[in-house]
Amino acid sequence: MKSSVMDASLGASETFTWPLGIDRTLAVPVGAQLRGQLEYGIACGDIPRGARLPSVRELSQELGVAHMTVAGVYKELLGLGLIVTARGRGTFVADAPQPPPGPDPARLTRLLSDTLAQAEGEGYSLRQIGEAMNALIARGARPPQIGVSVLLVGLFADATRSYAADVQAALPAGDRVLAVTLDDLRSGRSHADAQNADVVLALAHRLSETHALLPGWEVIPVGFIPSQRTRAALAALNPMIRLAIVATFEEFLPTFLGGVKRFAPHISAIQATHLHATDLQGVLDSCDVAIYATGSETVRALMPNKPSLEYRHIVDPRDVEGLVLPAVAAQRTTQRTTQRSTRPPPQPMPKKELS
Repeated sequence: MKSSVMDASLGASETFTWPLGIDRTLAVPVGAQLRGQLEYGIACGDIPRGARLPSVRELSQELGVAHMTVAGVYKELLGLGLIVTARGRGTFVADAPQPPPGPDPARLTRLLSDTLAQAEGEGYSLRQIGEAMNALIARGARPPQIGVSVLLVGLFADATRSYAADVQAALPAGDRVLAVTLDDLRSGRSHADAQNADVVLALAHRLSETHALLPGWEVIPVGFIPSQRTRAALAALNPMIRLAIVATFEEFLPTFLGGVKRFAPHISAIQATHLHATDLQGVLDSCDVAIYATGSETVRALMPNKPSLEYRHIVDPRDVEGLVLPAVAAQRTTQRTTQRSTRPPPQPMPKKELS
């Protein structure tokens, strides 16, 4: 059974075509399957922010799942901050935080108008004022670039470093992105990094955990999507192979299986399992190639003489452009304002002694 998620930006009769489905051939509880699909779909942007979800009753009927199961999944996702309810309207995927506003052009006009009026009041002509302003601009009156420190909180160390590199590549020189994991924060190993961060990012589906470890911080959730390298590698697989896919978390297995089938529709012989399943070694022994999720790197050691590939993600470029860059720019503006306001006043030159 399958259901579709409605996009609130579409007409009332139109639906977003990303399906929810229950695969009863998998040894994964129905509730875990539903939660995993919704959580992963939201984090990857397959279910858009702001999309309207079916009601508990609608989803229960369409998927043939118990009402209490669907209600329990929605309650968990509410707790994670991934969905919100609007009284009388329904349940929706949480919207992205609004990017901080940029500099106010009207304020700039007021500042320059005040300066112009003051200069004219002291007897300077408009030509003199214009020449002086042009000279200042030509000399580069802007303050030097101020580096912004960005903290990216992830789940697995190697993948988080890769995500941090994605964000770093989009930032101006002088800014830096530090990668830390939730375990680093729990252990206190990255306490200093967290305290010195100007902007904090977290994977969208780990937002509540990050908030709990960094109380009082404004944390920006970022999504992720399968990398181009992953998509290309799946598309290049030989259609005759026997493929094993290994999910790190049981609840993500149906979605992981769907993703592999999406990019490798030509593969028909697929066995799906997860890292802690009792049949893991048997599935790996019977396959030719394995695709494993981030966090399941031990698969390589369990099948040393066969090829394996990590299903790697990247930070969603749309979130980098729409959320991260505006937040970094706003922080830079704040730093410049603070720097100007705390700069000590110029000291008068000492008078020379007459000899």
